Amino acid sequence: MSRLHLGAIGTVLATLVLADAFLGGWWGDPVSFTANPLPLVFWVDFWVGVGIVSGLVANVWDFISPVNWAGRALDRALARRDFAVRAYPDWLGVWPSVVLLLVFSWMELVWQKGDRPHDLLVVLAVYIVGQLAGMALFGAETWIARAELFTVLARTFSRFAPVEYFVRTEDGEVIGDPEAWIAADRQERGVRLRPYGAGIRREPPLLPGGGAFVVATLATVVFDGYHSSKTYATLVARIFPGEQAGSESVGTLAMIVIVGGFLLAFIAVSALVSVFEEGSVSRTAERYAPTLIPIAAVYFAAHYFLYWGYLGQLTPGTLADPLEREWVHDYGPWQPLSGAAVWWIQVVLIVFGHIVAVVEAHRVSLRAQHRSRDALVAQIPFVILMVAYTFSGLWVLGQSLREVS
Repeated sequence: MSRLHLGAIGTVLATLVLADAFLGGWWGDPVSFTANPLPLVFWVDFWVGVGIVSGLVANVWDFISPVNWAGRALDRALARRDFAVRAYPDWLGVWPSVVLLLVFSWMELVWQKGDRPHDLLVVLAVYIVGQLAGMALFGAETWIARAELFTVLARTFSRFAPVEYFVRTEDGEVIGDPEAWIAADRQERGVRLRPYGAGIRREPPLLPGGGAFVVATLATVVFDGYHSSKTYATLVARIFPGEQAGSESVGTLAMIVIVGGFLLAFIAVSALVSVFEEGSVSRTAERYAPTLIPIAAVYFAAHYFLYWGYLGQLTPGTLADPLEREWVHDYGPWQPLSGAAVWWIQVVLIVFGHIVAVVEAHRVSLRAQHRSRDALVAQIPFVILMVAYTFSGLWVLGQSLREVS
């Protein structure tokens, strides 16, 4: 199987970074978030960086992921020994990734030990072992596309991105299928630019649970913004004054309420639209779920880009000195943007994503209704839902700006 040399180099670099981070997680500072490379690399560069790059540029994770590389190597080794893989249940879809998304979001935002290197190291070791076991049981590509959280996030957000991967075949082109792209000969592969959001209609439909994954991603980021606000801190102080355990309890409950509310709103709107269009509620949800990807992708980028750009500057120094032996002089990150500039960038991103989402929802509705007037009527509930999601995000961002100013 031929592979891009660039992908191989990226995989080697990502593996070295991960190994360095694990080294620091085990022997480095047991408490510090910025001095120890493991929490910095995982939460800033991997957790946030994968989502931003995938949504605004392209899906790169599929070609550099150390876990995916190890799983594919294991899959080939087992195939040579005639190991029979099990059939993955179709109904399960990406639901394992939805669960993992909520678990890791809870770890990052609510769990007091989520950024402690030793605790995070144990969690990631269990995650990697579980991923390799799933790839061995169900086949690497099947499991990666459904239950490897970062791959599902990258493939989902990259439908909004302007870079498109495709494979030239005798029957036409296969678009947006990383498995086919990796397996194809080099001369059959192609990469090209496309308008933002074009992948929503050009790539294959989302797998079962894909809509829930998109909505849960948006909801957890909104919760992150609310969780960091003074409004939330005041709420926690009133309910559990001075109690750390109480903070975790309120955070868990608030996260459940916000994520559950976003999901229920999506299901309710799907049920309403199904009255105007043919098909069940689930079929309607499947049709319109990809149109929410632009909102989720741009809000993820708007919320995290300053965090990523600011703390990400510390990564090289921390990786160069994982055990804090003073091999690298301490330095502070540079922040060139004012609070107002950050706010305007966030607003532009979110409004742009909202416009793309509305346009794509109209195209989906046209395919179902075939008449412009009926399509406009049918898509109104989803437009209202998109506006509600957008304004909730803007309100949370406004809370952060008010605290900065």
